Amino acid sequence: MADENQTPEAAAQPGEQQQGAQMVVQHVFLKDASFEALSPTELEQSQGQPDINLNLGQRTNQISDDRWEVVLTVTVTAKQADKTAFICEVQYGGLFQFAGFSNDQMPYVINVLCPNVLFPYNRTQVSNMVQAGGFYLPPIQPINFEAVFRQRMAEAQARQQNAGESEQ
Repeated sequence: MADENQTPEAAAQPGEQQQGAQMVVQHVFLKDASFEALSPTELEQSQGQPDINLNLGQRTNQISDDRWEVVLTVTVTAKQADKTAFICEVQYGGLFQFAGFSNDQMPYVINVLCPNVLFPYNRTQVSNMVQAGGFYLPPIQPINFEAVFRQRMAEAQARQQNAGESEQ
């Protein structure tokens, strides 16, 4: 079984060179965006800045053998006391064409490289929408998608081990 935590470069067999592995971004597009907010009159100004929560989601769709659609969703929710001050959700999609990657490398490429391309678009759109809604949003920091991917892989491996132990 191949180690799914390897980067595309590390997944190549010893002595085997990564010949022609490439990712082509064919199209980046805003798939969906929404912003809902309370009126300033509905918020208590004396309660200070709202608590902000950022969530990520991703959908993938294999269009053909070498072509994928990846949609990255960024949702920002701001709560002030027991009220939701605003919710902003932005979905950016990308059409990506791949060549030269093995099946073992594709999970890394889809879950790390593609979101790295899409996230700056999401971040800009979220910031613009929140500002247009009259709210201040501190700069959204970059996301280490490789760390997120590795954490998900470790959690999946732990679940598999726990399931295997419970069956014994």
